[in-house]
Amino acid sequence: MPAVLAGKPARRRAAPLTRTLRTRWWPRFLLAGVLLVIISATLLTGSAAAWVGISGAAIITVAVFRAASMTPDDYRREPPVPPGSSGPGGT
Repeated sequence: MPAVLAGKPARRRAAPLTRTLRTRWWPRFLLAGVLLVIISATLLTGSAAAWVGISGAAIITVAVFRAASMTPDDYRREPPVPPGSSGPGGT
Protein backbone atom coordinates (compact mmCIF):
# COMPACT_ATOMS: atom_id res chain seq x y z
CA MET A 1 0.00 0.00 0.00
CA PRO A 2 1.25 3.49 -0.74
CA ALA A 3 2.14 5.63 2.22
CA VAL A 4 -0.07 8.67 2.88
CA LEU A 5 1.51 11.87 4.09
CA ALA A 6 0.09 12.80 7.48
CA GLY A 7 0.48 16.55 6.95
CA LYS A 8 -1.57 16.69 3.78
CA PRO A 9 -5.35 16.58 4.20
CA ALA A 10 -7.49 14.71 1.70
CA ARG A 11 -8.81 16.97 -1.03
CA ARG A 12 -12.46 16.79 -1.89
CA ARG A 13 -13.35 16.93 -5.57
CA ALA A 14 -16.33 19.24 -5.03
CA ALA A 15 -14.35 21.82 -3.06
CA PRO A 16 -13.38 24.00 -6.07
CA LEU A 17 -16.95 23.93 -7.36
CA THR A 18 -18.45 24.90 -4.01
CA ARG A 19 -15.85 27.65 -3.58
CA THR A 20 -16.71 29.05 -7.00
CA LEU A 21 -20.44 28.95 -6.32
CA ARG A 22 -19.89 30.59 -2.94
CA THR A 23 -17.63 33.41 -4.10
CA ARG A 24 -18.79 34.27 -7.61
CA TRP A 25 -22.23 35.52 -8.59
CA TRP A 26 -22.35 34.35 -12.21
CA PRO A 27 -22.26 30.57 -11.68
CA ARG A 28 -25.37 30.86 -9.51
CA PHE A 29 -27.23 32.73 -12.24
CA LEU A 30 -25.96 30.32 -14.87
CA LEU A 31 -27.18 27.38 -12.81
CA ALA A 32 -30.57 29.06 -12.27
CA GLY A 33 -30.92 29.66 -16.00
CA VAL A 34 -30.05 26.08 -16.83
CA LEU A 35 -32.57 24.82 -14.29
CA LEU A 36 -35.29 27.05 -15.78
CA VAL A 37 -34.58 25.72 -19.27
CA ILE A 38 -34.66 22.12 -18.02
CA ILE A 39 -37.91 22.71 -16.12
CA SER A 40 -39.52 24.32 -19.15
CA ALA A 41 -38.47 21.45 -21.40
CA THR A 42 -39.54 18.64 -19.09
CA LEU A 43 -42.35 19.78 -16.81
CA LEU A 44 -44.20 22.63 -18.51
CA THR A 45 -46.25 22.85 -21.68
CA GLY A 46 -47.66 25.58 -23.90
CA SER A 47 -47.02 29.24 -23.29
CA ALA A 48 -45.71 28.65 -19.75
CA ALA A 49 -42.94 26.47 -21.15
CA ALA A 50 -42.07 29.12 -23.71
CA TRP A 51 -41.92 31.93 -21.14
CA VAL A 52 -39.87 29.95 -18.63
CA GLY A 53 -37.54 28.63 -21.33
CA ILE A 54 -36.96 32.10 -22.81
CA SER A 55 -36.41 33.53 -19.32
CA GLY A 56 -33.85 30.83 -18.56
CA ALA A 57 -32.08 31.42 -21.86
CA ALA A 58 -32.00 35.17 -21.16
CA ILE A 59 -30.51 34.59 -17.70
CA ILE A 60 -27.86 32.29 -19.18
CA THR A 61 -27.00 34.86 -21.87
CA VAL A 62 -26.68 37.75 -19.41
CA ALA A 63 -24.60 35.68 -16.97
CA VAL A 64 -22.21 34.47 -19.68
CA PHE A 65 -21.68 37.88 -21.27
CA ARG A 66 -21.31 39.63 -17.91
CA ALA A 67 -18.85 37.01 -16.64
CA ALA A 68 -16.84 37.24 -19.85
CA SER A 69 -16.52 41.01 -19.48
CA MET A 70 -15.22 40.89 -15.89
CA THR A 71 -11.53 41.06 -15.08
CA PRO A 72 -9.78 39.42 -12.11
CA ASP A 73 -9.59 42.87 -10.49
CA ASP A 74 -13.38 42.98 -10.39
CA TYR A 75 -13.34 40.01 -8.01
CA ARG A 76 -11.00 41.56 -5.48
CA ARG A 77 -12.55 42.52 -2.21
CA GLU A 78 -11.64 45.26 0.21
CA PRO A 79 -10.17 44.15 3.53
CA PRO A 80 -12.58 44.02 6.48
CA VAL A 81 -12.97 47.14 8.58
CA PRO A 82 -12.92 46.71 12.36
CA PRO A 83 -15.97 48.02 14.24
CA GLY A 84 -15.59 51.58 15.43
CA SER A 85 -13.03 52.62 12.82
CA SER A 86 -13.84 55.06 10.07
CA GLY A 87 -12.76 52.66 7.33
CA PRO A 88 -10.28 53.08 4.49
CA GLY A 89 -9.84 56.67 3.41
CA GLY A 90 -11.93 57.97 6.30
CA THR A 91 -10.98 60.65 8.78
